[in-house]
Parts: sequence; C-alpha cells; structure tokens
Amino acid sequence: MTSNAGFRFNNSLSGNPIVFDFDTGQSVTLNELARRKAEREIKREASSFNDSLREENWLVIESKLEALLDEEYDEDFLAPTKFIFEAAEKLLSSINNFLGYEMPIPNFIVPDGEGGIKLEWKLNNKHLRLALSEKRVYLYFEHNSKYDGIPNFKAEQLIEKLRWLNQ
Repeated sequence: MTSNAGFRFNNSLSGNPIVFDFDTGQSVTLNELARRKAEREIKREASSFNDSLREENWLVIESKLEALLDEEYDEDFLAPTKFIFEAAEKLLSSINNFLGYEMPIPNFIVPDGEGGIKLEWKLNNKHLRLALSEKRVYLYFEHNSKYDGIPNFKAEQLIEKLRWLNQ
C-alpha cells in the first residue's frame, strides 16, 4: 500500500504543513508523514529480507532431506519410510515458515537405519537432536554438560528449543 498525503489544509507556524494521511485517517505534519512512509518502507524491506532468508533456509533443509532418498539402503540399514520422510518434511516446512530467518539449518539430517530420520543442530555450545521414527519421536537437548529429553514432543516445544539454540 502506498501512502498518499491528502490535501494540505493548514500550515503550521513552523512552516511544516499539516496534511491528511489516508492510510491512517489522521492529520499529521508533512515531516511526520514522510517519517511514517520511510518506516513502512523499512518494515516492508525487512519483511522481504526475512522471506528471502526463510526460502534460502528451506532450500538447504529440503536438499538435505532429499539427499536421504539418494543413499543406498539394504535390509540391515533401512531407508526412512515414506510416512516418516513426509512427516519430517511437513514438520520442518511448517516450523521454517513460522520461525523465518530464526530457523537454524540442521548440521545433520541422517537416516537412523530403522526407517526413521535423525536431525542434529549444534549452535552456541548447545546441542539439539530430533529423532523421528514410527517407533519413537524424541527431542534431546544438551548445554554445558546438562541434558534432557522430551518424548512425544509437540511442535511448540521444538520451536522453543530451536529458539533456545539461537540465544
């Protein structure tokens, strides 16, 4: 939306004309209108930058996921199941869309050999591991020799831990 100044209907004593800002429905000085327009433009550019980073992050994550499909598997080391692969893809895509530029790219996305997928992030001396399989869904985190885990975690808990990595 472009900001349109309305008609100049009053000149202030300071020489800064009063105009009507149709975007907000308020009378403001011309300087204030220019400041607001610049602020909106900065926000629009920041949003565009965030969208760009989100897309770049997703392309990297998606390529790491798809690389799992190119690996060779056998009866002793099973490929991720279609269900787990699609669940991981959907989960990561949703969280990437939610977190935007805050979404850290996993250091590793690897098969677990039993039809599941493991993801690992290491950042700021913190370690986060996500295990997705049809037998087990688990979130493990560690920092300064203190560790814990969350079995059957919720997406909100994963988001919280991904943000924790960035702190």
